[in-house]
Amino acid sequence: MRSSSFSSQRLDTRLRQDLSLRLTPEMRLRLDILQANMLLLEEMLELELQQNPALDVIGEEPEAEAGEKTSDEFSVDEFYPNVPQADYSRKDEQEDYNCSVTSDRSILEERMLRKITAEFNSSPLDYSIARYILDCLDEDGFLYEDSSRIAAALGTTEERVERVRNHIQYTEPVGIASHDVREALIIQLRFQGFNEESVEMRILTDAFDLFLQRRITTICNRLRLSTKKVSEAFEVIAKLDPKPARNFREISSRCVQPDIIIHYRNGKLEVLVNEGPLPPLKLSGKVREILSNPMAFRPSDVEFAKRKFEAARMFIKSILQRRDTLNRLGRELLLRNYDFFSARSRRITPLTMKEMASKLELHPSTISRAVRDKYLDSPVGIFHLRTFFTKGDQNPIYGKLKGLIEAEDKENPLTDSEIADILAESGKKISRRTVAKYRMKLNIPDCFQRKALG
Repeated sequence: MRSSSFSSQRLDTRLRQDLSLRLTPEMRLRLDILQANMLLLEEMLELELQQNPALDVIGEEPEAEAGEKTSDEFSVDEFYPNVPQADYSRKDEQEDYNCSVTSDRSILEERMLRKITAEFNSSPLDYSIARYILDCLDEDGFLYEDSSRIAAALGTTEERVERVRNHIQYTEPVGIASHDVREALIIQLRFQGFNEESVEMRILTDAFDLFLQRRITTICNRLRLSTKKVSEAFEVIAKLDPKPARNFREISSRCVQPDIIIHYRNGKLEVLVNEGPLPPLKLSGKVREILSNPMAFRPSDVEFAKRKFEAARMFIKSILQRRDTLNRLGRELLLRNYDFFSARSRRITPLTMKEMASKLELHPSTISRAVRDKYLDSPVGIFHLRTFFTKGDQNPIYGKLKGLIEAEDKENPLTDSEIADILAESGKKISRRTVAKYRMKLNIPDCFQRKALG
């Protein structure tokens, strides 16, 4: 009896875990629409209008008499009245923001999505992990989310996440989904057949900080190697790509349409979600007719109308949820950076994805989707939304380290030893080597490079 009970308990656990990983069509649509920027959302809406006869644009059919509202028309605000409104009445005000600056859009996501669909098709769990990793990549192809967090979000083990991530890392572009530059370069060396004892690999694993400073003599002494071998290894490493995704960006002649607008209204800054390019929608009269009088039509027609009506409802609801998320996100960014947006300060106060997720009561991956490939227009310029977020959510020392370097004297930058001493005085005891490790993880140059860069 005990064995039977144990087997039943294990079966129940597996069933519940499997169910938690399956996204409903509505959830997947909501996430896809949230992740879409305005240009992509326009394309998605155009495709939906072509494929779904239940969805129409107001004005494309004969108008009703003035002042009369037909029963098949609706505004999105009436359809879901509890969602913050986009204020279509100010459309003329929004049109100025429809085309602002030339953009570079990445084709990486489409290519990677095709690859993970083909390679992980046999395992729903591995596919979910791979898709999650893909959603968490930044513009350079780095993964800013810890494997432990991904495992917790998907209800699996960290080892399985690492196994999937490692598989992705050796997929073109090689080195993608690495956590930092050094890891990306190491993966590329391994892919080319270099073993752990090669000079190139030893430089990256044991003297990466010196490699960045091009201190060949010091590397020779540390690794007990000849100048010739180190110089040859430098040439090999220099041919690698420190940012695996950058060659997969394509420059588009299309203009960016900011998804969030911060502008003055009555002397105060306010947030506006840019939905000016999206047309007002209505349900098709034919579908309304079928659903209101189903007995007069064939069962197949009624079933078709129900299915398309539900698809239209899901699509509109997802757009409105996207609006709500971007509206709240924009308000939080404005609150945190009011002095910057009002030109009183030139300094941005960034926050982590985790902090934003906590404030909006959402998951960090939802914030990542909301920020991805989107722009913000403001009185002081146009910015990618990622500009207002910082990496390194996992360790509070990252923030302190970044703050010290941002505030340092640019003519006399702090050395890693000096940073370690300052952190020790504030109760954070870490070694110089650890400071260097954290600094490189944040892709911050050493003091020599920072001084050269000004």
